[in-house]
Amino acid sequence: MSISATRRVRRLDELWQLQEVLQLDGPGVGLPLGLLQGVRRVLQCDIVAFNDIDSRRRCHHFLQGVDHEDADEVVAPDPDDPEELAFWEHYWQSACSLPERTGDLSGVRLTSDFYSRRQWHETPYYRESGEGPPPEFEMSTVWGRGSPDRTLRLLCVRFDGPDFGDDDRFLLELLRPHLLMAFHRAESARDRQHGTGVAALTPRQRAVLALAVQGRTNHAIGRELGIAEGTVRTHLMHVYATLGVSSRAAAAALLTAASPDLAPPG
Repeated sequence: MSISATRRVRRLDELWQLQEVLQLDGPGVGLPLGLLQGVRRVLQCDIVAFNDIDSRRRCHHFLQGVDHEDADEVVAPDPDDPEELAFWEHYWQSACSLPERTGDLSGVRLTSDFYSRRQWHETPYYRESGEGPPPEFEMSTVWGRGSPDRTLRLLCVRFDGPDFGDDDRFLLELLRPHLLMAFHRAESARDRQHGTGVAALTPRQRAVLALAVQGRTNHAIGRELGIAEGTVRTHLMHVYATLGVSSRAAAAALLTAASPDLAPPG
């Protein structure tokens, strides 16, 4: 890291905290809850949430949230839950939908990038935030989840105090790629435990996908494995269905993130 970049961090020990946070492991439907608690402490916020959002189906595949004293996670929340209904009622008119509307899944966003304080207080999201105080300041980042409509979201919330600033944005930008890798590691562990995901692929399907990761064409994969090009396409379709993705790149990303023992036989 350059000296100029280091100067942007509030305290040098925060870099060491980031490293320690990313070593945390344990249960969780998305990220390990201990890791989310570590992110909350490093970024000095009241709540950190990590969610899997499907905007086409208007649903969350999972919700996770941690604060200073508790943690909660829900798999497949009830779409008729009042909080779910309120979230989706204003979704397409809020900054939450910017990733889908712009196609931009990079970087870190602050509420203050889009709203003045007064404008933020006038949004339905702020005024109808449900029980408890509304979020005064938010910072978020987004990752693709295999289709244009499905994304992973990390949201940091402060109810009072100072707004998130450049230092906070920089720290989350540092964490961003490592958090995605941590999610894929956790997914691989869950897959191995339950016999799903990459772990559920047959040896032949893993072999086909591994060659696809290397950039081979279907024709080249067929020649390498001694099978017809049409058979390669069939294997890839089954791979997509098993992994719940819709593209070669998304399937390849899951295999790349999986443990080395899931590599295809040599």
